[in-house]
Amino acid sequence: MRLRTLIRCSGSVAAIALVAAPAWAQETTPAAPDAQEAPATQTEEIVISGYRQSLESQQNIRRNSTQIVDAIVAEDIGKLPDIAVSDTAARIPGVQVERSGGEAGRVLVRGLPDFVTTYNGREIFTAETRSVALQDFPSGAIGAIEVFKTSTANLVEPGLAGLINVRSRRPFDFADFHVAGSAWMTYTYQARDYNPNGNIMVSDRWDIGGGEIGALLGLSYTSMHYRDSTRSNTDFVAGGGPGGTQFPDIQRVTYDEGDRERPSVNGAIQWRPSPGLEFYVEGLYQGFRNKLSSREMEAALWGGSGFSNVVTVPDRPDLLESATVTNPRRVQGYQGGTYNRTDTYQIAAGGSFETGGLKITADIARTDSTFTGSTASVDYAFASPQTIEFDTNADRGDGGAVFSIPGFDASDPANYIYRGFYEEAQRAEGKDWQARIDAVYETEMPWIKAFEAGVRYTDRDAHREYGNRYFDREGDRRPFSAVPLTYELFEPGFRGANPQPGILTWLSPTYDSIRANLAELREFNQPGLTGAPPADPQQTWDANEKHFAAYGQLRYEIPLGGEASIDGTIGLRYARSDLDLSGTRFVLPADGGPGVQTPTVVERKFEAWLPNFNARIRFTPKIQARLAFTETQTRPNFTDLRASGTLDRPNTNGCLELNPIPAGCYRTGNGGNPFLNPLTSRNYDAALEYYFSRNGFVSVSVFHRDMNGFIEGNTFTGTLPDGTPLRLSSPVNAGKGRIRGFEIQGSTFLDFIGLPQFGLQGNLTNLDARSDFNYDDGLQPDGSPLIRTVNRELLFVSDWSANAAVFYEANGLSARLAYNWRSEFPLTYQRRGDHLYTEEADPVQRLDLSVSYDVMPAVTVFGDWTNILGDPFSSTLTRTNTVNNALPVEGAFTATYPRVVRYEESTLTVGVRFRF
Repeated sequence: MRLRTLIRCSGSVAAIALVAAPAWAQETTPAAPDAQEAPATQTEEIVISGYRQSLESQQNIRRNSTQIVDAIVAEDIGKLPDIAVSDTAARIPGVQVERSGGEAGRVLVRGLPDFVTTYNGREIFTAETRSVALQDFPSGAIGAIEVFKTSTANLVEPGLAGLINVRSRRPFDFADFHVAGSAWMTYTYQARDYNPNGNIMVSDRWDIGGGEIGALLGLSYTSMHYRDSTRSNTDFVAGGGPGGTQFPDIQRVTYDEGDRERPSVNGAIQWRPSPGLEFYVEGLYQGFRNKLSSREMEAALWGGSGFSNVVTVPDRPDLLESATVTNPRRVQGYQGGTYNRTDTYQIAAGGSFETGGLKITADIARTDSTFTGSTASVDYAFASPQTIEFDTNADRGDGGAVFSIPGFDASDPANYIYRGFYEEAQRAEGKDWQARIDAVYETEMPWIKAFEAGVRYTDRDAHREYGNRYFDREGDRRPFSAVPLTYELFEPGFRGANPQPGILTWLSPTYDSIRANLAELREFNQPGLTGAPPADPQQTWDANEKHFAAYGQLRYEIPLGGEASIDGTIGLRYARSDLDLSGTRFVLPADGGPGVQTPTVVERKFEAWLPNFNARIRFTPKIQARLAFTETQTRPNFTDLRASGTLDRPNTNGCLELNPIPAGCYRTGNGGNPFLNPLTSRNYDAALEYYFSRNGFVSVSVFHRDMNGFIEGNTFTGTLPDGTPLRLSSPVNAGKGRIRGFEIQGSTFLDFIGLPQFGLQGNLTNLDARSDFNYDDGLQPDGSPLIRTVNRELLFVSDWSANAAVFYEANGLSARLAYNWRSEFPLTYQRRGDHLYTEEADPVQRLDLSVSYDVMPAVTVFGDWTNILGDPFSSTLTRTNTVNNALPVEGAFTATYPRVVRYEESTLTVGVRFRF
């Protein structure tokens, strides 16, 4: 007997359906959850509101699942200062994000990006990728975010990191007619602009012919004008400074400013002609538009006639901290104008039939996604060398690179010359058909509660084409005025930096003039040229993947005496993928003749048996433990598998024409690797949970992953048929690795100390993630590659991350102050010659505030403030001497400088929510 409780969240845009059943995790399959499938006459309606009920909903989701799963439901989402789902996901234990452009971008679950995204339990993706960016889902248009950290056989195969399911709303979530929506205006602090946003949802249900039908339509539009302002040091010049000191060779100021829009439409129709029988049709459209204006100014610090005002790093007389350099190489920059567009559609139909203890569900879906991108960039330089005052680590609160140019008039067009024009065009497409059938039979056996089985089939096509070109006008020395563009001395960035450091603005072409004058720019650079760059065959590829999966699983429950029991799932999933990969590679024949573009076709097959075991041990109604063992495989991305590759032109400095060829002189190439294998992992999880009230609990989880085949880009040395050294870059499988760590989380209202209007929520995650990586250390005496293995940390993974929130709710007023923090994490690991370069991000913290007030039962006004602290993102670059190009020398010379200081967006939002 299952209890169906429909919870309508007053103050949110929708209701959340909860299921009090051991196999709650199954309800994320495409079939509607039991809360939607039970006859309408069984509905028990409870009207609730506020954070208190939100915590209870999240707690019940975790408590009633045999898996380890964390979720945020719509009531909480509606009162968080988040525009996109990726921002909301950052508040879930074990989830880390990287922010830029005013939103959370890269999402990591327990330190890894290798998770699968599903929408109502079915796969969803954009263009040629295997997943969809969580930021493409507007927070106001979803019902729940569910992060599955352990797997069961009936789920779509999760990645190493797990599975994130985005659950939409359906009309049977509501008891009757329902209209809800929000409208708000967002001010972006760095970009100094206002942006309108809004969403609306309409849902109703009707009795027809002894049955019932419901319909829902939701519309959402979010927009943001954002700006990220970055100052940076680049690589090192060894011994090039006064007294043989080392220093960064270039300093940069970079602005990434854009106008981003995301329109979205979702709809659903449900029909229940009779108890136990239901059909549905639902659709989703997601759009993405981004006008990106990228501008940069870089000052070369090398090649000058001398240094003055020299200051070295304290206790390191070999490292230059600040100086004035006279007439270095030059100052140059660019202004880029990029327009990206993505359109993704998914439509699905399915249903369920239930009789006695048997329930059968089915779902078929079509996904179609297209991405187009166009970039045009104008390069320019100062007309004459300038004296540069620079500081590699300015003592201005944020540190980082600062340079200024005394006496330079940045507003005079005569001080600039035109250098060249770069253009690229790309297009990617992805389409699939996916279908599945699942069956559950609930038994009356004492220990085995249900048998489950199902099959799933997907036929997926992916395509990408890319072309680019560059017009080098370096020697023409044409003035700015000769180029058909409009120029402006733009408004400087780095708001919040005090004092404002160095050069922050200069004369630059406008984004609109570049995009509006593409035809004129082509004609200016090459008379008679028309059209965008054609697709390059060596950068064009296709992939087809046919994926089949079948599973069997049983749910069990064993009494242990008294109130104690153990329940869970035991299952096995079989998965097989057949891939056809095609592309074009540049091939050099063995006889040393001219290279030719050669079509390449590769067929691959991936096959795996994936067992899982989940157990929940309930000691008392308040205390329970979990144990889980699963095996997963993460299939490589199509981009990594692409059967295409390029060989770059020979160096223009003529070193390849010398005989013998000097050391360090080589040709370069890059491409995909169609022979990659899936990343595999054995996963062990355990948790202990204590539920001390209806909305209060604490839990501790520990986990361990033994993985093999982590995929990362690498570069290897080889020899072309004519004897030329080659450095080839492509993705490769790493060796064995492991991820281990723990999570602590809890939440409660403070009823027990007489403060029922106050609540607390927090979580802490620790990760230790490492793997073996193979690095090329050149050639052995016989000419074969010399490969060395280095065990190192995984990139982008913080050892620690934490979230904390305090909230207040009483008399229609709700307020939530949320804090997010993660410790330092590695960004790059690169070997160049005899040096190892590593970049590490400094700790990141954010503070966000959300306040709302119910002016009447159906209308709420709200205000949000994100990134209150405004701390810039920063990182540090370290160069270490190595032996054999890979292994650091004990006691080796090390040079460290600030790498990046980036000021990111803070937003202020004011709006209104309504529901009827």
